[in-house]
Amino acid sequence: MTADPAPVDVCPVDVCIVVEGCYPFVAGGVSSWLDWLIRTQPGTTFGVVAIVADERPREIRYDLPPNVVHFQVLPLAPKARKPPLRRPALDGARFADLMHRVLRDGDLEGFDGLLRFVAEPVRREPFGFLDRPAPPDYGDLTASPAAWQAITECYRRIAPQAAFSDFFWAWRNLAGSLLAIATAPVPPARTYHAISTGYAGLFAVRAARAAGRTAAITEHGIYTNERRIDLVMADWIADTIDSGLSGNDNRTDVRRFWIDAFESFARIAYDGSHRITTLYGANQSFQRTLGAADAKLQVIPNGIALEKFDAIRPQQNRRPTVALIGRVVPIKDIETCIAAAAIIRRAIPDVQVLVIGPTDEDEDYFALCKRRVTELDLTETVLFTGKVNIIDWLPRIDVMVLTSISEAQPLVLLEAGAARIPCVATDVGSCREIIEGAPDEHPNLGLAGRVAPPMDAGAIGRAIVELLADPALRAACGETLRRRVETHFTSDISAARYGALYRELVA
Repeated sequence: MTADPAPVDVCPVDVCIVVEGCYPFVAGGVSSWLDWLIRTQPGTTFGVVAIVADERPREIRYDLPPNVVHFQVLPLAPKARKPPLRRPALDGARFADLMHRVLRDGDLEGFDGLLRFVAEPVRREPFGFLDRPAPPDYGDLTASPAAWQAITECYRRIAPQAAFSDFFWAWRNLAGSLLAIATAPVPPARTYHAISTGYAGLFAVRAARAAGRTAAITEHGIYTNERRIDLVMADWIADTIDSGLSGNDNRTDVRRFWIDAFESFARIAYDGSHRITTLYGANQSFQRTLGAADAKLQVIPNGIALEKFDAIRPQQNRRPTVALIGRVVPIKDIETCIAAAAIIRRAIPDVQVLVIGPTDEDEDYFALCKRRVTELDLTETVLFTGKVNIIDWLPRIDVMVLTSISEAQPLVLLEAGAARIPCVATDVGSCREIIEGAPDEHPNLGLAGRVAPPMDAGAIGRAIVELLADPALRAACGETLRRRVETHFTSDISAARYGALYRELVA
């Protein structure tokens, strides 16, 4: 099934969800969470604006819930249209200043000014007798003398030492996407909820301000951090400024322009939102850095359905078993898990270490991991199961391990807690809050396992050995984690908090 943009002449929905690059076209992850969120609010009507890269057809991977009554696709790179014979009489200097204020300064008033600019009726030159002023379209804003003036003026003000050709293509992407957001149809809604900053956050703020409504942002991971990592590692961006070994150079190269633009988008989104939620408290420090006001911040953790795990009972008469549940990809750092397995085996020779999850996402990395298993003589210890039904394997697991170098709020730790399995996890995302309790947990329920530094196989291995060697400690940690999940991380608790958020925003 493919999707086409829907008309916007519909009655206002209660909540318009704005999402970038996932639901309903990509399965799993944030998409699964969004499907859950909408289905847990059956009395609320939703619209969905799905921001995608371009206009090519896409397959919808989810059956939209019945309370989704509006669906719209918003491409960031609309197909090129034939340029009109007459050019719009746009003020190029004003256009350049507004684009600079948005892309470089992250200025909400500048964003408002840009939205007014793209909506103002203008005449076309040379004027015709029957001409009526009309707002410029996307082509006018991206391919006209005024557009060229905006590019060249912003190049002079932002990155004059960089190669203009590189700046031009970065501008085509960033400014073109920004203008697609600024000119796309807005569905009527009582509130707008973006599931990231970036372009989704900009569209939600634009829609809310145009309609005199409210906007909210929910971040699982911090969008600007994720984009920064992508851009720092991108080999398609050419660095033309040599800042030397010290790196102390105030000149802006194109890579820096990309990063600064996404940070500017976040500042606008935070400034224009009424509520900013995230999964755990540590994320809020990043949000504050980009201008999010404390009064707007709120933590709403994800939750799980406990009843799915109530029937799980540990299997008897089996090998001591440790498991990592996750994709075999570098960000999960399976190599560190394998190195820790060698340490565990020295203390507990009959241990089994399971790596449970798909192995086909990064075949080169999977091959590397298998070589490491062979090199460390762990072929009888480490087992890659591939994709399986997790519920079937939980009764075999004594300790859950997570060795990721980046996470938000890993559901696998919550699922382990629901099954009373203690955990050893790296100190990333909300892992410490899940295992040790949040700073404001009162009373603190206690330790549910151990937290270790990322990429530290020794610390991870020793923590797992401690738990495997002490059945009473292992049982106590498992019970603590179950109580913490019951108290803070159930699906019902999370759904109720989002219901209260929507009532607040609509009111």
